[in-house]
Amino acid sequence: MKIKETKILQSQRLKEICNKKDVNFDSLEILLDSVKTKKLLKRNNYHQQKINDVIEKTIK
Repeated sequence: MKIKETKILQSQRLKEICNKKDVNFDSLEILLDSVKTKKLLKRNNYHQQKINDVIEKTIK
């Protein structure tokens, strides 16, 4: 149970920081997930593509 509680607390803290710094939390969360996927799959291209997708989406 401690792991789930810690994850929830970290997520809440990250939301607070994003709000304070005026950063889009959803975009940041997508990038963090892509890093996790990259580590699991050992695929650099996937991570780079996610970064590009988020940047393009934000620009539009």
